[in-house]
Amino acid sequence: MNFLKSDVLLINFIHMKKLTYLFLSIILGGATFIMSCTKSSPTPVNGPAIHLTVGSGYTSSDQSVLINTPLLFGISATAGDVNLKRLFVQRTFKSKTSTPIDSAFSATSFKYDLHTVAMGADGTETWVFTIFDNNGGSSVVTLIITTTLSKSAGLMPRSIPH
Repeated sequence: MNFLKSDVLLINFIHMKKLTYLFLSIILGGATFIMSCTKSSPTPVNGPAIHLTVGSGYTSSDQSVLINTPLLFGISATAGDVNLKRLFVQRTFKSKTSTPIDSAFSATSFKYDLHTVAMGADGTETWVFTIFDNNGGSSVVTLIITTTLSKSAGLMPRSIPH
């Protein structure tokens, strides 16, 4: 005894088959879309670089000097992916900070010789040289200059003619 008619069974089978294909198509399409969306690695951004010139007469590392000794810092900087825009130099001695240089410009490279004099008192001063680029990137070089009255300092003062 069959309670269902044969045409009803065939129509239900066809509708189920269509729905199954529809859902399978949606699932496969979605999976394909999701699998194609791979996480792309960000493009590396090369930031600016700053260096102190090493050589005769240049101060390029931590050292001790006599008070009032002339100092020469050779600053060179190169841009990464965008132009350089600012050089900022800070000098801190006994909790007092001064800004010998705060210069704005636009260039792919930068060179500058900063002539200055060591502090006129015993102590430690911190020099911070910072270069900024147009993307907000920066590079920093820091060094410590210790001023002393002792003749055993690492850099002897130049004689000044009278």
